[in-house]
Amino acid sequence: MTPAQDAATAPVGPSRTPVDGFTEWAARTPEAPAVVCGPRSLSYRQLDRAAGRLAHRLRAAGAGPETLVGIALRRSVTQSVAVLGVLKAGAACLPVDPDQPLERTRALLADAGVRLVVTEKSVQDTLPEDGWGPGVDALPAETGMADTPADSGPGTADGATGPEAPAGTTAGPDAGPAPGSGPHNLMYVLYTSGSTGRPKGIAMHAGPQITLLDWCRDRYAERPVALQFFPLNSDVGFLELLSTWWLGGCAVVATEHQRHDIPALAEVVDRHRVDKVLLPVLALDRLAAHAAEHPGSCGTLRELITTGDQQVVTPAVRALCDRLPGVLLDNHYGSTELNVVTAPRLTAPVQEWPERPPVGRPVVDARIYVLDAGLRPVPPGVPGEIYVGGGPPARGYLGDPAQTARAFLPDPYTKAPGSRMYRTGDRGRWRTDGVLEYLGRADFQIKLHGYRIEPGEIESLLRAREDISQAVVLKTGEGEEAMLAAYTASAGGTPPQADELRDHLARLLPPYMVPQAYVPLPELPLTSTGKVDRKRLPAVDTARPRFLAPRDEDEAAIAEVFCDVLGKEKVGVEDSFFRLGGHSLLITQLVHRLRTACGVQLPLRAVFERATPAQLAEEVRAVRAARAGDGAGEGRA
Repeated sequence: MTPAQDAATAPVGPSRTPVDGFTEWAARTPEAPAVVCGPRSLSYRQLDRAAGRLAHRLRAAGAGPETLVGIALRRSVTQSVAVLGVLKAGAACLPVDPDQPLERTRALLADAGVRLVVTEKSVQDTLPEDGWGPGVDALPAETGMADTPADSGPGTADGATGPEAPAGTTAGPDAGPAPGSGPHNLMYVLYTSGSTGRPKGIAMHAGPQITLLDWCRDRYAERPVALQFFPLNSDVGFLELLSTWWLGGCAVVATEHQRHDIPALAEVVDRHRVDKVLLPVLALDRLAAHAAEHPGSCGTLRELITTGDQQVVTPAVRALCDRLPGVLLDNHYGSTELNVVTAPRLTAPVQEWPERPPVGRPVVDARIYVLDAGLRPVPPGVPGEIYVGGGPPARGYLGDPAQTARAFLPDPYTKAPGSRMYRTGDRGRWRTDGVLEYLGRADFQIKLHGYRIEPGEIESLLRAREDISQAVVLKTGEGEEAMLAAYTASAGGTPPQADELRDHLARLLPPYMVPQAYVPLPELPLTSTGKVDRKRLPAVDTARPRFLAPRDEDEAAIAEVFCDVLGKEKVGVEDSFFRLGGHSLLITQLVHRLRTACGVQLPLRAVFERATPAQLAEEVRAVRAARAGDGAGEGRA
């Protein structure tokens, strides 16, 4: 069946939901693999029944249209079941990162009014006795929900997904779409960094997602073996899962370690014969560089998509694409408030691809404007701010009508009643051929390693300290060297040390928002209007301390891990992981390698608090001593 014929048979009308495409394929190819993660996999039939059973339990607990259900699960087959189960119940998803600070999680759940969280024992065991907070109930993900062992991977014929799912997966009611659910209903709320100092919840309804999934059906190949790379608290994470199932494919979920370890990620691609990936620009470049050193790797890839940053066709990406027959390279431009609004495509000949492709033309039903400060269209070639109208924009920011009104404006360029346009904060210009070019940000928002960061949220937490009077956070460097730097002015007395500030922020923010560099100043330079003059801030000092060689086996092992993870030839025991260029994307990889090298599992926060080989060696010895004394195998909380 062709994509056009599939579209003709897709459900229509007001009852249409984001799970309809999955349901169609579950009926057509029930034994085909739907999701795999590590040694576990589920076919379409097994996933449909497991999600249906969870949907029934959710409805019995009060979930339904316009209610939010938290999903606090680690990357796994069970997480995919939870997403589908919540949507089958007609409810909306609120992803919860189990590794972010607990107080941040509680604040988000309270802000969103969540009363039900789907979770698992490994996550629950990390919580204090009062759990997620007052009034929030935990619904444990069912034991056995994802106990089907995978065989050789999803690149095999239909039905090759291992034995029948256990009774705990297949028994129970098989819930269909909830009554009254449709494209007008809330689908998910995703919290992103907020410029006002607090996270903002972006409320997306199902209609734009359904339109985007139909567009994917027309644009991409059926039945892909697609990597699921992005975290669930990103709109791209939802698109990866739902578009794969809308096309009848198999989602290959990378574990948290595999996401941040390029050789391990390449092994996942090769083992499962992945043919479609959607990656941050930097991650695709690193994967391509690995493939250049291992010529047999990544040879099954056919559809490559980047997002999160301005697309750059590096020599490594060009070389990889040059040896992949029939390859295409797309770039999805959009935001969490919009999903995807342009997607320029590059096809052979690869050598003619520009290094920095333009943003492209509108897709689906998006309307794109480049406007001046008076919201007037600017001529081709003239820079302006990018606004997007049409179907893509979200409802707005949950519980924040003032912020919603500032970002979602009435659209004066259409006659459709009630139409809005979203102010992206991006600068761009139209070319004479109708193609949009991206020119950077119109505000201080930072895009770093695929994450969107509002520095104002970090700055407000620094200024809340009694020993800091001023704070500014910037992005410094490019590519692999890009990182966050915090400039602070003390409120008197001795300025706080970098390790103290890093530890303070690590207790309050997810890892990707914690700056790597800290620059204390007597005062921040100001412009004539009293604003911080960012151009006059000094460069980050990257000088390393005097080299001190490892003094024992633990320090030597940890220094070697630093060299491997950071690509350094030599690391001293007083060298800081962050001063050497370490960032949030590498912390998980570092902790995983330390577990192998030293035989202990350290918490992520240990790296923020004790960032040198000497300090981490002390932490390793403390964990061993605790384990020998009372069986506790954890680092400091």
